[in-house]
Amino acid sequence: MKIVLIEPACSEANVYSRLHMPLLGPVYLGTILRDRGHEVEVYNEDILRPDYSGLDADIIGISILTSTAKRGYEIARRFPKEKVIMGGVHASLLPEEALEVCRQVVVGEAEEVIAGIVEGTITERIVQGKAVQNLDSLPYPDFSLIKGYKQSSFISPISTSRGCPFDCTFCSVTKMFGRKYRFRSAQNVMKELTSRNAGTLFFVDDNFTASPSRTRTLLEMMLEHKLPTKWSCQVRCDVTNNEHLLSLMSRAGCTVACVGFESVNQKTLEAFDKKQGLEDIIRAIKCFHKKKIKVHGMFVLGGDDDSEHTVWETLKFALKQKIDTIQMSILTPFPGTKVHDDLKKEGRIFSRDWSLYDGQHIVFKPKMLSSKQLQLSVLQAYRKFYSLSRSVSLLIRLKFHNAMFRLMGYKIVREWIGHNRKLHWIPQGQ
Repeated sequence: MKIVLIEPACSEANVYSRLHMPLLGPVYLGTILRDRGHEVEVYNEDILRPDYSGLDADIIGISILTSTAKRGYEIARRFPKEKVIMGGVHASLLPEEALEVCRQVVVGEAEEVIAGIVEGTITERIVQGKAVQNLDSLPYPDFSLIKGYKQSSFISPISTSRGCPFDCTFCSVTKMFGRKYRFRSAQNVMKELTSRNAGTLFFVDDNFTASPSRTRTLLEMMLEHKLPTKWSCQVRCDVTNNEHLLSLMSRAGCTVACVGFESVNQKTLEAFDKKQGLEDIIRAIKCFHKKKIKVHGMFVLGGDDDSEHTVWETLKFALKQKIDTIQMSILTPFPGTKVHDDLKKEGRIFSRDWSLYDGQHIVFKPKMLSSKQLQLSVLQAYRKFYSLSRSVSLLIRLKFHNAMFRLMGYKIVREWIGHNRKLHWIPQGQ
């Protein structure tokens, strides 16, 4: 059979669309199906958008996030319903909605059920996926299946674990992968690393150092094999409590740590159930910089204890602590999260346009400021952090990496303003 798997395009002016880093799910599924003798093509619309009018396949598989669901449904409607299957985080959270445009929906992880769905032995309309307990049993994802993708040119994702026990109130990760960590062995990860022709790697684990002993073994193996690859990862502040592990990360090629700081407002941190304080954040930044690891600080703004002042305090904090790059996401009530349930119960969500659920658009009424105030203040803070003058200043000081990303941020902010100049989705009085 011919199978086409599609990852819909990101919403407008989104930094992730610039990095050309595909979701791993479609690649894993494509590799599994290819190994079973099927003809497989994978498309990431941000890399290469196919000519849908001439696209012929027995099965069309579409993987959607909440922010890409609207586009995913548009793609699905181009094909006969009986040919389309859907999966991904959003489809897992709202399977009945996805079923309006497809024949079957996979809820959760699809690796152990995809063959049965494609080959007709699994016929339920809503298929409950199975969490892969032995991640070493998965094949190494074959990125050559992605049309137009070159591993040596783009950031290449790699996953070494699934799950997260922290269950922050705004996060939908645990709804997809559960609250129990599952790990690949260091040896298995190392074999994949040595088989890749990757330029820059990104470890997509929600917490790359969740198992310090396993991470330490992997880093030691990377050093032993003298892999030239530079890489980045997602971690929590608490990794900096382990000085030896942090040193290994630096020596093994870690250039950027993406850290979920979430807020500089202690009340908001407690409401998010983040289990960290401002002093932990400050200490972590200093420790990363001491090891020559750049910090991408991720913040979520708009909690019930946040005011307009919180936005400016976040910008002030980022500049004072010399955070290299920042991501200021507006709190987004993703379906299935506690934040969504609470805001829906209180009648504060005013938009169900999924394309706005990308962390850059406001879709609910905050408590301590208007929706428009939150949207505009976050935008202005972004403009100040990613200003052209700051980018030029970094270039003059020969800080090329930071300057490049500041310039990228400057361009994205300008494009965002162009797309959203009238803020048409915010109701009057909000």
